[in-house]
Amino acid sequence: MAINIAKFDPASAYKAHEGTILAQPVLPGGVKAPFRHQYGYLMKGGAMAGHAHPTDEIYIVLSGSGIVILGGRNRRVKAGDVVAIPGGEWHTMLCAESDEEPFLWGALWWEPVAGGTPAAGGIEVKAFREGAAYRAHQDTILADKVVPASLAAPFSHQYGYLGDGGEMELHSHPAMEVYIVFYGSGTVIVGGEEAPIGPGDVIEIPPGEPHTVRGKAGVPLLWAALWWPDAERAG
Repeated sequence: MAINIAKFDPASAYKAHEGTILAQPVLPGGVKAPFRHQYGYLMKGGAMAGHAHPTDEIYIVLSGSGIVILGGRNRRVKAGDVVAIPGGEWHTMLCAESDEEPFLWGALWWEPVAGGTPAAGGIEVKAFREGAAYRAHQDTILADKVVPASLAAPFSHQYGYLGDGGEMELHSHPAMEVYIVFYGSGTVIVGGEEAPIGPGDVIEIPPGEPHTVRGKAGVPLLWAALWWPDAERAG
C-alpha cells in the first residue's frame, strides 16, 4: 500500500474567488470528510476577494505571512496559525509587500455545530505553544487542540509535536484521519509502509491501519491530526 500524500502545487492549481487566489483541494484524492476544503495562495501584493458565507471556517496557515481581515478587524498571521472565521462574517486575506511569500493557507468550512465558546473580541487565532501543550499517545508526543475555541467542529483534532527526534506511539483506530504538516521533517509509517514527510504535506491515514510518526534528531516536527468516523464503513 502506497501512502497517499498530497501537497499544494501552484502549477496545477486553479483560480478561485473571482480569480484573486490560486486554489486546490487540501485533502488527498479519495478522502471523504465532513467539511469542504480548499487552499488559498497569494504572492506579495495579492488579496483574496472579500466575501461572507453562513458556514463556519478555519484557515490553517502553512507558509508565509499575511493579513486576515474579518468583520472590519485585521490581524497579521503567519505559518502555524489557525484562524477562526465564524459564519456570516465578511473576510479576506492579503499578502502585503512587507510579508513573506508565498502565503498559503488551507481553508476548511462546515455547517455550524453547537459547542463553541464565543471569542471576547477581535480575531481568534490558535497556534501551538509547547508551554500550553499536554502529553498524549503514552507520553510520546506533545498535543493540543487545533481549532480555535470559538468554533465547534464536526471532526476531532489535535496537534502532534516531536521536539527532538523520538517516535509517536504506534496505534490504530476505526476513524478516518489526515495529518497536515506545519514544519520539520521526519517519517510517517502507515500499515508497515514508510514515507518521508515535510512542511505542507497532507497524509491520509486510512481506518484500521497501524500508524506512527518518527521525527528527525534536532528537528522539531509539528503536524495537525484531524479525524472523523469513517462514513463508508459505518454505513
